[in-house]
Amino acid sequence: MVRKKYAFIVNPIAGSKSSTKYFDKLKAELQKRSIPFSSIKTKWAGHASELVQKLLKKGEALIVSVGGDGTFNEVASILVGTNQKMAHIPRGSGNGLARMLKIPHKIGKVVGYLESGTIKEIDVGRVNNDYFFCTCGFGFDALIAHRFDGSKKRGLKGYVRNVIKSFFSFKGVTAQFTLDGKAYKGNYFAVTIANANQYGNDAFIAPKANLQDGLLDVTIIKPFPLWYAPLMAIALFGNWIHKARFVETRKAKKVELHSISSPYFHRDGDVYPLQVPATLSVFPSGLYLQTP
Repeated sequence: MVRKKYAFIVNPIAGSKSSTKYFDKLKAELQKRSIPFSSIKTKWAGHASELVQKLLKKGEALIVSVGGDGTFNEVASILVGTNQKMAHIPRGSGNGLARMLKIPHKIGKVVGYLESGTIKEIDVGRVNNDYFFCTCGFGFDALIAHRFDGSKKRGLKGYVRNVIKSFFSFKGVTAQFTLDGKAYKGNYFAVTIANANQYGNDAFIAPKANLQDGLLDVTIIKPFPLWYAPLMAIALFGNWIHKARFVETRKAKKVELHSISSPYFHRDGDVYPLQVPATLSVFPSGLYLQTP
Protein backbone atom coordinates (compact mmCIF):
# COMPACT_ATOMS: atom_id res chain seq x y z
CA MET A 1 0.00 0.00 0.00
CA VAL A 2 1.37 3.39 -1.05
CA ARG A 3 0.86 5.98 1.68
CA LYS A 4 -0.29 9.47 0.91
CA LYS A 5 2.30 12.21 0.99
CA TYR A 6 1.29 15.64 2.26
CA ALA A 7 2.61 19.09 1.43
CA PHE A 8 1.64 21.52 4.20
CA ILE A 9 1.42 25.27 3.65
CA VAL A 10 1.37 26.84 7.11
CA ASN A 11 0.35 30.36 8.06
CA PRO A 12 2.33 30.81 11.32
CA ILE A 13 0.27 33.78 12.53
CA ALA A 14 -3.26 32.52 11.79
CA GLY A 15 -5.86 32.90 14.52
CA SER A 16 -5.47 34.06 18.08
CA LYS A 17 -2.81 31.48 18.96
CA SER A 18 0.46 30.56 17.30
CA SER A 19 0.07 28.00 14.52
CA THR A 20 3.80 27.28 14.71
CA LYS A 21 3.56 25.50 18.08
CA TYR A 22 0.46 23.68 16.90
CA PHE A 23 2.14 22.49 13.73
CA ASP A 24 5.23 21.35 15.65
CA LYS A 25 2.94 19.03 17.62
CA LEU A 26 1.25 17.84 14.44
CA LYS A 27 4.62 17.13 12.80
CA ALA A 28 5.65 15.03 15.79
CA GLU A 29 2.45 13.00 15.46
CA LEU A 30 2.98 12.50 11.71
CA GLN A 31 6.57 11.40 12.26
CA LYS A 32 5.50 9.00 15.00
CA ARG A 33 3.13 7.37 12.51
CA SER A 34 5.75 7.42 9.68
CA ILE A 35 3.49 9.56 7.49
CA PRO A 36 5.51 11.26 4.72
CA PHE A 37 5.17 15.03 4.45
CA SER A 38 6.88 18.31 3.64
CA SER A 39 6.03 21.75 5.01
CA ILE A 40 6.75 25.41 4.44
CA LYS A 41 5.56 28.53 6.26
CA THR A 42 4.10 31.57 4.53
CA LYS A 43 6.01 34.82 4.97
CA TRP A 44 3.74 37.44 3.40
CA ALA A 45 0.24 37.97 2.02
CA GLY A 46 -0.06 36.08 -1.24
CA HIS A 47 2.88 33.81 -0.47
CA ALA A 48 0.64 30.74 -0.15
CA SER A 49 -0.50 31.14 -3.75
CA GLU A 50 3.10 31.24 -4.94
CA LEU A 51 3.91 28.09 -2.98
CA VAL A 52 0.94 26.22 -4.46
CA GLN A 53 2.02 27.04 -7.99
CA LYS A 54 5.43 25.50 -7.29
CA LEU A 55 3.86 22.40 -5.73
CA LEU A 56 1.58 21.92 -8.73
CA LYS A 57 4.62 21.48 -10.96
CA LYS A 58 5.76 18.59 -8.77
CA GLY A 59 2.28 17.08 -8.46
CA GLU A 60 3.27 14.42 -5.97
CA ALA A 61 1.39 15.26 -2.78
CA LEU A 62 -1.95 16.24 -1.33
CA ILE A 63 -1.73 19.97 -0.62
CA VAL A 64 -2.85 20.97 2.87
CA SER A 65 -3.47 24.55 3.97
CA VAL A 66 -2.97 25.25 7.66
CA GLY A 67 -4.50 28.59 8.64
CA GLY A 68 -7.71 30.57 8.48
CA ASP A 69 -10.20 31.32 5.72
CA GLY A 70 -7.75 33.73 4.09
CA THR A 71 -5.00 31.11 3.89
CA PHE A 72 -7.47 28.58 2.53
CA ASN A 73 -8.59 31.10 -0.10
CA GLU A 74 -5.01 31.70 -1.28
CA VAL A 75 -4.30 27.99 -1.64
CA ALA A 76 -7.65 26.92 -3.07
CA SER A 77 -7.88 29.78 -5.59
CA ILE A 78 -4.90 28.37 -7.46
CA LEU A 79 -6.46 24.89 -7.52
CA VAL A 80 -9.91 25.84 -8.84
CA GLY A 81 -10.61 24.04 -12.10
CA THR A 82 -7.64 21.68 -11.74
CA ASN A 83 -7.54 18.00 -10.79
CA GLN A 84 -5.30 18.70 -7.79
CA LYS A 85 -6.83 17.68 -4.47
CA MET A 86 -6.37 19.55 -1.20
CA ALA A 87 -7.18 19.34 2.49
CA HIS A 88 -7.42 22.03 5.15
CA ILE A 89 -6.58 22.32 8.84
CA PRO A 90 -8.50 25.25 10.39
CA ARG A 91 -6.39 27.62 12.50
CA GLY A 92 -8.16 30.95 11.94
CA SER A 93 -10.51 33.13 13.94
CA GLY A 94 -13.73 32.09 12.20
CA ASN A 95 -13.12 28.94 10.13
CA GLY A 96 -16.49 29.15 8.40
CA LEU A 97 -15.99 26.53 5.68
CA ALA A 98 -14.24 24.12 8.04
CA ARG A 99 -17.04 24.39 10.58
CA MET A 100 -19.65 23.73 7.91
CA LEU A 101 -17.79 20.63 6.74
CA LYS A 102 -16.91 19.59 10.33
CA ILE A 103 -13.19 19.49 9.55
CA PRO A 104 -11.42 18.87 12.89
CA HIS A 105 -8.65 20.98 14.42
CA LYS A 106 -7.62 18.80 17.35
CA ILE A 107 -4.41 17.02 16.45
CA GLY A 108 -5.66 13.58 17.46
CA LYS A 109 -8.54 13.88 15.00
CA VAL A 110 -6.64 15.75 12.26
CA VAL A 111 -4.44 12.75 11.43
CA GLY A 112 -7.53 10.58 11.02
CA TYR A 113 -9.09 13.22 8.77
CA LEU A 114 -5.99 13.35 6.57
CA GLU A 115 -5.62 9.58 6.30
CA SER A 116 -9.28 8.55 6.02
CA GLY A 117 -11.11 11.61 4.65
CA THR A 118 -13.24 11.67 1.51
CA ILE A 119 -12.58 13.91 -1.48
CA LYS A 120 -15.62 15.93 -2.55
CA GLU A 121 -16.18 18.36 -5.37
CA ILE A 122 -17.49 21.63 -3.95
CA ASP A 123 -18.82 24.77 -5.60
CA VAL A 124 -16.73 27.92 -5.75
CA GLY A 125 -17.97 31.51 -5.72
CA ARG A 126 -16.48 34.09 -8.04
CA VAL A 127 -16.31 37.89 -7.76
CA ASN A 128 -15.23 39.04 -11.21
CA ASN A 129 -11.95 37.11 -11.55
CA ASP A 130 -11.43 36.41 -7.84
CA TYR A 131 -12.72 33.36 -5.97
CA PHE A 132 -14.43 32.96 -2.62
CA PHE A 133 -15.30 29.76 -0.82
CA CYS A 134 -17.19 30.94 2.25
CA THR A 135 -18.93 34.34 2.01
CA CYS A 136 -18.57 37.79 0.52
CA GLY A 137 -20.62 40.95 0.56
CA PHE A 138 -21.07 44.52 1.73
CA GLY A 139 -22.67 46.41 4.57
CA PHE A 140 -22.21 46.03 8.31
CA ASP A 141 -20.30 42.75 8.07
CA ALA A 142 -17.77 44.28 5.65
CA LEU A 143 -17.29 47.27 7.98
CA ILE A 144 -16.66 44.91 10.91
CA ALA A 145 -14.23 42.84 8.83
CA HIS A 146 -12.34 46.05 8.02
CA ARG A 147 -12.12 47.09 11.67
CA PHE A 148 -11.37 43.57 12.87
CA ASP A 149 -8.48 43.35 10.41
CA GLY A 150 -6.82 46.31 12.10
CA SER A 151 -7.63 45.19 15.64
CA LYS A 152 -5.13 43.74 18.10
CA LYS A 153 -7.90 41.70 19.73
CA ARG A 154 -8.44 38.52 17.66
CA GLY A 155 -10.87 35.65 18.06
CA LEU A 156 -14.59 35.80 18.84
CA LYS A 157 -14.18 38.29 21.71
CA GLY A 158 -12.40 40.76 19.46
CA TYR A 159 -15.07 40.36 16.80
CA VAL A 160 -17.92 40.93 19.26
CA ARG A 161 -16.16 44.00 20.64
CA ASN A 162 -16.01 45.54 17.16
CA VAL A 163 -19.65 44.69 16.49
CA ILE A 164 -20.85 46.47 19.64
CA LYS A 165 -18.56 49.45 19.04
CA SER A 166 -19.78 49.96 15.44
CA PHE A 167 -23.47 49.08 15.63
CA PHE A 168 -24.89 52.28 17.07
CA SER A 169 -23.30 54.58 14.49
CA PHE A 170 -23.93 52.44 11.40
CA LYS A 171 -26.51 53.95 9.00
CA GLY A 172 -26.60 51.28 6.30
CA VAL A 173 -25.28 51.08 2.74
CA THR A 174 -27.10 52.30 -0.35
CA ALA A 175 -26.80 49.88 -3.25
CA GLN A 176 -28.24 48.71 -6.56
CA PHE A 177 -27.93 45.09 -7.67
CA THR A 178 -29.73 42.28 -9.46
CA LEU A 179 -30.20 38.60 -8.55
CA ASP A 180 -30.68 36.55 -11.73
CA GLY A 181 -32.17 39.67 -13.30
CA LYS A 182 -34.44 40.72 -10.41
CA ALA A 183 -33.57 44.32 -9.47
CA TYR A 184 -32.93 45.61 -5.94
CA LYS A 185 -32.35 49.21 -4.94
CA GLY A 186 -32.30 50.79 -1.50
CA ASN A 187 -30.54 51.08 1.82
CA TYR A 188 -29.33 47.84 3.39
CA PHE A 189 -27.85 46.78 6.71
CA ALA A 190 -25.97 43.97 4.96
CA VAL A 191 -26.05 41.96 1.76
CA THR A 192 -24.15 38.68 1.97
CA ILE A 193 -23.49 36.35 -0.95
CA ALA A 194 -22.69 32.92 0.44
CA ASN A 195 -21.23 29.67 -0.79
CA ALA A 196 -20.96 28.19 2.71
CA ASN A 197 -23.64 28.53 5.36
CA GLN A 198 -21.79 30.75 7.84
CA TYR A 199 -19.29 33.54 8.38
CA GLY A 200 -17.48 31.45 10.99
CA ASN A 201 -17.82 30.86 14.73
CA ASP A 202 -21.21 29.26 13.93
CA ALA A 203 -22.74 32.57 12.83
CA PHE A 204 -25.11 31.14 10.22
CA ILE A 205 -25.78 33.87 7.67
CA ALA A 206 -27.07 31.44 5.00
CA PRO A 207 -28.70 28.45 6.76
CA LYS A 208 -29.81 26.78 3.51
CA ALA A 209 -26.48 27.04 1.68
CA ASN A 210 -25.34 23.88 -0.07
CA LEU A 211 -21.78 23.48 -1.36
CA GLN A 212 -22.91 21.20 -4.16
CA ASP A 213 -26.09 22.79 -5.57
CA GLY A 214 -24.49 25.09 -8.15
CA LEU A 215 -26.10 28.16 -6.56
CA LEU A 216 -25.16 31.12 -4.37
CA ASP A 217 -27.26 31.97 -1.31
CA VAL A 218 -27.97 35.67 -0.89
CA THR A 219 -29.07 37.08 2.47
CA ILE A 220 -30.44 40.62 2.35
CA ILE A 221 -30.85 42.38 5.70
CA LYS A 222 -32.71 45.67 5.75
CA PRO A 223 -32.11 48.28 8.46
CA PHE A 224 -33.91 47.28 11.65
CA PRO A 225 -34.78 49.04 14.92
CA LEU A 226 -32.47 48.87 17.91
CA TRP A 227 -34.89 46.74 19.90
CA TYR A 228 -34.67 43.99 17.29
CA ALA A 229 -30.86 43.67 17.45
CA PRO A 230 -30.83 40.94 20.16
CA LEU A 231 -33.31 38.87 18.17
CA MET A 232 -31.22 39.29 15.03
CA ALA A 233 -28.16 38.04 16.91
CA ILE A 234 -30.11 35.07 18.26
CA ALA A 235 -31.36 34.27 14.75
CA LEU A 236 -27.82 34.47 13.35
CA PHE A 237 -26.30 32.08 15.89
CA GLY A 238 -29.46 30.01 16.16
CA ASN A 239 -29.37 29.14 12.46
CA TRP A 240 -32.76 30.70 11.62
CA ILE A 241 -31.91 34.14 10.27
CA HIS A 242 -33.76 33.27 7.07
CA LYS A 243 -36.96 33.35 9.15
CA ALA A 244 -36.23 36.66 10.89
CA ARG A 245 -37.99 39.96 10.21
CA PHE A 246 -36.22 42.47 7.96
CA VAL A 247 -34.45 39.56 6.20
CA GLU A 248 -34.92 38.21 2.68
CA THR A 249 -33.05 35.18 1.33
CA ARG A 250 -32.75 34.00 -2.25
CA LYS A 251 -30.71 31.54 -4.26
CA ALA A 252 -29.10 32.78 -7.47
CA LYS A 253 -26.65 31.77 -10.15
CA LYS A 254 -25.63 35.33 -10.92
CA VAL A 255 -25.44 38.54 -8.90
CA GLU A 256 -24.68 41.84 -10.60
CA LEU A 257 -23.61 44.77 -8.41
CA HIS A 258 -24.24 48.14 -10.05
CA SER A 259 -23.44 50.58 -7.23
CA ILE A 260 -22.43 50.47 -3.55
CA SER A 261 -22.05 53.55 -1.35
CA SER A 262 -19.55 51.88 1.01
CA PRO A 263 -15.83 51.47 0.19
CA TYR A 264 -15.76 48.13 2.03
CA PHE A 265 -16.40 44.74 0.45
CA HIS A 266 -15.38 41.50 2.14
CA ARG A 267 -14.38 38.19 0.56
CA ASP A 268 -13.56 35.26 2.85
CA GLY A 269 -12.66 37.66 5.64
CA ASP A 270 -10.44 39.97 3.59
CA VAL A 271 -11.65 43.50 2.87
CA TYR A 272 -10.87 45.55 -0.21
CA PRO A 273 -12.44 48.27 -2.38
CA LEU A 274 -14.47 46.48 -5.04
CA GLN A 275 -14.62 47.98 -8.51
CA VAL A 276 -18.25 48.17 -9.63
CA PRO A 277 -20.04 47.18 -11.72
CA ALA A 278 -19.09 43.68 -10.60
CA THR A 279 -20.42 40.24 -11.44
CA LEU A 280 -20.68 37.41 -8.93
CA SER A 281 -21.27 33.88 -10.14
CA VAL A 282 -20.73 30.26 -9.16
CA PHE A 283 -18.23 27.72 -10.50
CA PRO A 284 -20.05 24.40 -9.90
CA SER A 285 -17.85 21.57 -8.54
CA GLY A 286 -14.80 23.78 -8.98
CA LEU A 287 -12.61 22.39 -6.20
CA TYR A 288 -11.57 18.95 -4.96
CA LEU A 289 -11.54 19.22 -1.16
CA GLN A 290 -11.00 16.47 1.41
CA THR A 291 -13.77 16.21 4.00
CA PRO A 292 -14.07 14.00 7.11
